[in-house]
Formats: sequence, C-alpha cells, structure tokens
Amino acid sequence: MKLFLFVSVMVIPFGVMSSWENWQDISCDTDVAKNNNITQCDVLSNDYKEPYCINSSVDYALDCLWPAVTNKLSSIVQTSDKSAKSLGQFGLKDVLEQYCKTLLSDWKSGRIYFARPSNVHNGWDWEQTFDSRQSIFVYALCSSFKEGEEMSFVESSKYSEDFLAKVFQTEDLVWTLKLKQKSWWKNLCDLNDDPSINDCDMSVYATEIYSAIMSDLFKIKYAQVLHVDKSEDFDSKKKVEEFMSWYFDYYKKDFKELNTDYPFSQTIRVLQSNQQYYKRVLDTVKIINNSVLADDGEVPILKKKCPKSINVAWVDFVACALHSSQWEWAAITPSFVTLVYNEMMNYRVFQQYINIWVSEKSIEMKNDQRNERDIRRFWEKSWDFEWYAGLQMEATKYALRWLIDFNMTYPFHIWLLLYQETMKDFRDKHLSPIVTLFYSLSEKLQNVQLPS
Repeated sequence: MKLFLFVSVMVIPFGVMSSWENWQDISCDTDVAKNNNITQCDVLSNDYKEPYCINSSVDYALDCLWPAVTNKLSSIVQTSDKSAKSLGQFGLKDVLEQYCKTLLSDWKSGRIYFARPSNVHNGWDWEQTFDSRQSIFVYALCSSFKEGEEMSFVESSKYSEDFLAKVFQTEDLVWTLKLKQKSWWKNLCDLNDDPSINDCDMSVYATEIYSAIMSDLFKIKYAQVLHVDKSEDFDSKKKVEEFMSWYFDYYKKDFKELNTDYPFSQTIRVLQSNQQYYKRVLDTVKIINNSVLADDGEVPILKKKCPKSINVAWVDFVACALHSSQWEWAAITPSFVTLVYNEMMNYRVFQQYINIWVSEKSIEMKNDQRNERDIRRFWEKSWDFEWYAGLQMEATKYALRWLIDFNMTYPFHIWLLLYQETMKDFRDKHLSPIVTLFYSLSEKLQNVQLPS
C-alpha cells in the first residue's frame, strides 16, 4: 500500500516537552501503531475522547499524524459501500467524501487529534490542541457541497447544530464567496448540476475558501490589538477606557478623566480614530460570524474567561482563540496561533491529497489510453493548486509575523504619544513660567570681564 505521506509539509513550532508516565508515553508513534495496528490508537485516545498523541513528539506533526490518517487517505481506500477501490479510480466526489468523512466524522481512525501536554494541569493544553474536527476550513469545504438542501459530506445533522455552524454568518458559502464555476449553463461544482463534479477546479475552489477564512481571522485579530472586539454596539469612549486600562493600568478612569484630567487629549483622538478604522474593518468580515463569537451570551464560555483547567472545544475553541486576549494582556495567544496552524495543516493535507489523487488518476487515464492533452489539462489543475497553496502558506506565515509585530509595537506607539504629550504639557504649563527666571539669573551672574 502506497501511503499518502502529507505530514512532511508542516512542522509545528513547539518547544520540547517531557514525556508522560501513563498512556501518553506510548502514543501512536510507537512500533505497534506504525505496523498499522490502528486499534492501539483508539485505545490510547479513549475512543478519541482524548488526543491520541501527547508527548514530546508533538513538536513534529510527522510522529503524531503517521498512523491514523495516512492509512485512511492512502492509495487503497475503503469506499462507503465497503468495496476496496484504487485511488486512481476515484472521481472528485469520491475524493472529497473520503477527505471529509476521514477528518470530520466519527470514524475511529481518521481524525487528526493531538496536543501538547500541560505543565499546570494533569492532561493536555487545550490552547495547543490540534483537531481536524475543529478546523474551520474542513467544515467550510465539506459543508459547501449540497444535494438539495442536505450537506453531502457532513454525515450527521448534529454537526450543523453543535459543531462549527455558529462560526459562520452565512449558510451559503458558495454564493458569498462566488465559488460557482459556470460552463454550459451549469455549475461544475454543484452536485445537483453535475453529480460527479469532476470538472470542478479545486485549485480555485479550495483556495478561495482558505483565503476568505484567513482574511477574516486576521481582520478580527488585528482589531483585537486595539481592543475592538466587534462592530455592533461600538462605543468609542468605552473602547478607549478598556484599551487604556488593558495596556496602561488606568483602571477606574472614565473617558472624561482621561481626556481632561490627564494631558492625553491628542493621543485619545488618535486612538479613537484607529479604533474607528478597525471597527470598519470588522464590517468587511465575509464569512466568520464575529458578532456571535465575541458575545458571551451566545458563547457562554467567554463569561468564564476561557478557563485553563477544562477542555475548550468546537465553537468555544474558536471564540476563545479570537477573543480571550482581553484576559491575557496580549492579543496574540497560544490558542490563536494554534487555530492558524490548524487551518494551515488541514488545508495543506487537502492539497497534498488532491495532488496524490491526480497522480494516481493520470496513471489510470494512461492505461485507458486517454488523450495526452486531456491528461495534461488534468495535471495543470494540480500544478496550479500546488502553486497557490505554496503562496498561501508563505502569505499566512508573513501575516502572522506582521500581526505579532503590530501586537508588540502598537501599544508602544500609543505609549510614546502619551509620553510626548505629557512632556509637551509640562513644557507649556509648568516649565515656561520659570525658564525666564533661569535666563535672567544667568545674565546677572555672567562675568562681565570675560570677553563675549
């Protein structure tokens, strides 16, 4: 069996942690698991109620991802009718179904689920837990394909109610992101128009979904640096008070005090202008339902300030990754970094899976003596997808780096403005009345015998 070795595409940037003394110490990267004894992973993860890999090897996704996922996304795959089929015999619909059911459903040996251990609590660190069922990209991609009104690749209705549906502000991602690919009066990516969807170009379809998700996530998080959590019910004065108390310990100081009793009026106007700008940025968020994720009434976990001692999952995880920074004293939290890398990983898994499928499919086409031009056109989609994915990986890493820089420098920028305005106020109001006296005294004490 030729395994689908996608795992080399990403290394998770974690520090080395010591091994655990219980079941985690013999995680799924043991010889037993590598010999395809997938049952071992089920036992270790308590039927996937806990991550199947919690030890020092989580620093490298290879060790944790090898046993469970690669055997489901391999070149010989079990289909829904329990018949073995070569990957090259798959159509695009089969590929999507296999990907979604492996990473998203309750199948026992497919879910990507591993974590970093916690030094504080006896278990794992939910802020650094990677879970394919918590991937916004996976759910968005799989739920976008419908037959009638039913999602074709999301098995149970419970997922639409309890899983990640609340994360989205629209149920029709195809319309919102303009994902239709029209040809001969039909949508090539619509199961109702074309049940096989073999002509749907995933290099465009999937990259548009990933780009929209990343764009929304970074818009929300940039606004968080300025303590702007949502655009609804935006109170400029209140946001200034929260920002000043968050970064500069001006507790119990209302807007009037900050604007009049302190020499900060110019800085406050700059801060208000910047916050108004990012409020408008949040108005441009396309698919993420930020107003719900920022509302502790809709997502009750926010009332608990995203506790460290309990596992936080599903919609709660996304909400805490985006909005727990108010209690962390820093906009960039481990949970947000994990959220970003989880999306990158699952998107890259999909791209690599499509790439392997195209390779196997082209062999089948050659065996069927298909036209060389058709085979080349088929390969071009894979090359485009690989090129787009490479660009998006680089763009995401740069975006994260720039966000970290902005998170560090913007509060410092405001602090410098506060300092500058304070010094200016001291010079104008307190220094000028006495500086004349110093000049006069200097002239009086000057030795007149010295040459000028």
